Amino acid sequence: MAPNDPVLSLVTADPGLPRANPTQSYWQHIPHALADIQSSKLPTDQDFAIIGSGITGLSVAKSLLERHPTATVTVLEARALCSGATGRNGGQVAANAGEQYMYLAETHGVETAGKIVDFTFRNLEKMQELIEEYDAVEVSEMQRLQKLRVFLTQGKFDDFKKSIARLEMDHPSRKGLYTILDADAVLKEYEIHGASGGALLPAGTVWPYRLVTKVFAALSEKYPGRLTIETHTPVESVEHISAPASPSPLTSTYPYTLRTSRGPLRARTVVHCTNGYSGHLLPRLRGLVHPFKGTMTVQDPQNTVSNQGTAVSWGFHYPPSYDPNTKRLGYGLYYLGQSAKTGYFYFGGENARLEESVSSDDSFVADHSVEHLEVVLPRFFGKDDRSDWRLISSWSGIMGYSSDGLPVVGRLSPTLTGRKGDGEWIVAAFNGYGMANSLMSGEALALMILGEDVSDWLPVAYGLGKKRLQETLTVPKAVNALRSKI
Repeated sequence: MAPNDPVLSLVTADPGLPRANPTQSYWQHIPHALADIQSSKLPTDQDFAIIGSGITGLSVAKSLLERHPTATVTVLEARALCSGATGRNGGQVAANAGEQYMYLAETHGVETAGKIVDFTFRNLEKMQELIEEYDAVEVSEMQRLQKLRVFLTQGKFDDFKKSIARLEMDHPSRKGLYTILDADAVLKEYEIHGASGGALLPAGTVWPYRLVTKVFAALSEKYPGRLTIETHTPVESVEHISAPASPSPLTSTYPYTLRTSRGPLRARTVVHCTNGYSGHLLPRLRGLVHPFKGTMTVQDPQNTVSNQGTAVSWGFHYPPSYDPNTKRLGYGLYYLGQSAKTGYFYFGGENARLEESVSSDDSFVADHSVEHLEVVLPRFFGKDDRSDWRLISSWSGIMGYSSDGLPVVGRLSPTLTGRKGDGEWIVAAFNGYGMANSLMSGEALALMILGEDVSDWLPVAYGLGKKRLQETLTVPKAVNALRSKI
């Protein structure tokens, strides 16, 4: 790869810190009481410092507090509480491992591919269980429903059917997980136009910000002496101080110093839950994990279509496209949910120039990306004229993508951190499917930190093993994956 390759430059760029002035996410338009919580003085000498306050950071913190009777935990957030990807996503609780199964089986083997399918669907169930455990069904507007995957070309539909057939052949217990629909059924039963076919699978929708903030509030009340949440406290650097020959108790017990905008914090263990921003504090991860910017809208159809918000959410699949005139990429997927209360559509999808998409800047949303979503959505419901539909909100959000399309969960070696010590860990890179991976990935990481074996349920392909770092989790793989879309 040439050093001046623009794609290489994009994926290996420093994502920086989360921008101080992000676009306003509809999910956060009524801030939670803890949105700007912080201690009067930054605590220090903590057992665990967790960077990031989305669903992943929440999961790690919750699991550590529940499983370790005395652990002290500080959650550090650069902006307001849950202001990153979780507070800016599409509200979809849906898995895509079935659609990916053919690729997963060929790349990782049948057993691991099956484990990934099981893990993602179990994660959806655990999300719904968490919502019920914290009495958040109503406030988070959680719906248990079916996802209708709509395939807009025959080729995409055929590929999907082959993948599901292979899944059911390799794992007979998964038969019936997906229900295949022909184009007529998609139109007549679900009022969706332009489909070559579709499929139904178990899924859900949720107001993610309200869930995460409610659980954080409950944990703060339950563990007042052990949990602190520090918002508006960006971590600017992480340092490891090697113990001298005659170490002081503090140096040996709290070897990490996190430099923040409010001063230093010493910690025994550091957990990176910064997803698309991971490469800022971990420069050697740049290119292996990179940011990807998504666009979301809330649109009001003004009662021109029926409200299906209790029954289905939707995904629309098409071959990735590139327009040489505008230099904009269509990335192959739109995602859609509907509020059962208001009828509003929550609609997202990426149609933008490469440099707009491989970006960590959520301080703006491109007008042409929003307009594209406004034009496309009504057509799926047979409405060519969007004049009577109203744009309620639009925003951007930063996801984390890996070069091989799988999450990254595990201990960071000194080779990856550039620092001595083995007390840094990471959960990141959900490739647009955080709600199907992050809760259990965070739980798994916390248990790993505490010395427990999670290999029977955490897919080995999510780890940071030598083989993955040499073969699939590489910069050239990331560059090639993006360039293949152009």
